[in-house]
Amino acid sequence: MKRIQKIFKWITLLFFGITIYAMTIGQIIPIEFADWHDMHLFYDIILQGLPIAILLTLVWTLKKDRPKKTNIAIGILTPIIAGGMFFGTIFLMFSYGFGAWVDEQIIYENKENPNVTINQQLWDIGAFGYGGQRTVKLTPILGIWNWSEQIDTAEIEADNWTLVQREGDIKFP
Repeated sequence: MKRIQKIFKWITLLFFGITIYAMTIGQIIPIEFADWHDMHLFYDIILQGLPIAILLTLVWTLKKDRPKKTNIAIGILTPIIAGGMFFGTIFLMFSYGFGAWVDEQIIYENKENPNVTINQQLWDIGAFGYGGQRTVKLTPILGIWNWSEQIDTAEIEADNWTLVQREGDIKFP
């Protein structure tokens, strides 16, 4: 039983660590998911798994050596917090779960590494339309993420780039 408690403890703590990182520092650093489907899946798992992870803390927080009142308080407060977090995730979904940067146009490819591109992107908010526009240099990392850097196309070295002007993810008829 102690082994199962330790396993649940480390799984929930790891999940909480990943969640806290994704909702704070992960929003600031310029590493983004290369595919918006992967991004939505990641945030769906985090947002929907958070109440479940909170409930799983019951497995390793309830202990026989604690006073009965403490265990009862933990047993009552944890589901209340999990329920509150469930409703809180509905609001968080509008911040994290919806919207993604989508390539409107691939403007340039790097001559040395064609996987490095300069793209014109729109912030796609689904049924709510588009929320912003940016031009970025995207450098792939392990095929799953991109390192994105805001860039001004007027200041790039033209010798290193090939003008391609290909259609991106947004298809125009």
